[in-house]
Amino acid sequence: MATMRRIQIPQAELMPAETKASTDPFILIPTLALVGLGIAMVFSASIPMAAMNESEDVYGYLKRELLFASVGLLAMWMASRTPMEKVKRQAGTLLFLATSLLVLVLIVGARVNGAKSWLPIPGTGFRFQPSELAKFIVVIATARYFAKFPMGIPHWRRMVPPFAMLGGTVLLIAVEPDMGTAAVLAMAMLVYFHIAGAKLRHLVAAAGAGLVGTTIMVLQHPYQLQRIVGFFKRTELPLAEGYQATQSLIALGSGGLTGRGYTGSIWKYFYLPAEITDSILAVIGEELGLVATWTVVALFAILVWRGLAVAGRASDRFSGLVAAGVTCLLGIQALINIAVATHMMPATGVPLPFVSYGGSSLVFSLIGVGLLLNVSRHRMDDPESVPT
Repeated sequence: MATMRRIQIPQAELMPAETKASTDPFILIPTLALVGLGIAMVFSASIPMAAMNESEDVYGYLKRELLFASVGLLAMWMASRTPMEKVKRQAGTLLFLATSLLVLVLIVGARVNGAKSWLPIPGTGFRFQPSELAKFIVVIATARYFAKFPMGIPHWRRMVPPFAMLGGTVLLIAVEPDMGTAAVLAMAMLVYFHIAGAKLRHLVAAAGAGLVGTTIMVLQHPYQLQRIVGFFKRTELPLAEGYQATQSLIALGSGGLTGRGYTGSIWKYFYLPAEITDSILAVIGEELGLVATWTVVALFAILVWRGLAVAGRASDRFSGLVAAGVTCLLGIQALINIAVATHMMPATGVPLPFVSYGGSSLVFSLIGVGLLLNVSRHRMDDPESVPT
């Protein structure tokens, strides 16, 4: 009987011959399918907002999303062609840049929906979220550190630098406050650290410290506590307390197997909060049905499976760790968004990668996919390293 094996990130000392491969279709096709679906659904979900304001272009959100996708796909191609050795050499500089931007946004950033998370891009009229950039840079910086320990982390003291990089970034994001992005980064990186060789007891201790910090942040922001209470007592509280979960479940359920038809959603007409971002899956379920929502889940599952396979067959340890970290980020974020939409966890304000409206999330997620494609093009000629 076949047995499950832990993902094996290649060791620098025992590197089989490198093979150059073509673009991996199991990474590229799911990504393009999700981006295409996202563009179509952002247009549909944005119709009520455009209709409410007669001066607003009904195609405004569609045009902006097409622009974001174009920039993101170009950035993805560039990331797929940048030598990974160059990425490794610039890891420290990138981490300094990300940290500086996270500090800067706390000083001069624009506040949107209660969070000071946005920096304006001079001369463009657009803004971006430094936290979206920081997520992937932390992966690169910690991958460079973990690459020094091909046999795993021998002592807890060796875990101080990666925990410091992660903890500092999470703290800066959390105080914006953007607890959703901070939670995605923390959860994804703990999984990734385990893949990289961290001992389970060290991760449990870090998770405990993170839980204490989360508790403090929640107590300081009553609306976050209200979300948690509303999750556990949705049926016992007034409708307003569990409003998002209730409306999302109604929208998903009313779509049935095949949905009401494209643009036919009723719940996007100001019943669903954040219908083009956090609640986009509910609009998909209502308009295109259970078939479409399960297709979205399947596409993410293929992307995660292939990302971990690429990590296991990378030509060097650093590249394999970057692939594993990017895969964890995309997979955990998708899992959290889907869990919120189906009322399996409290609302977090986390967008669905590639599908939700938003330039920062889309562009930097596509850059992450570009790094995956980059690693997949330079892999070990060793089928035994593929995870099973």
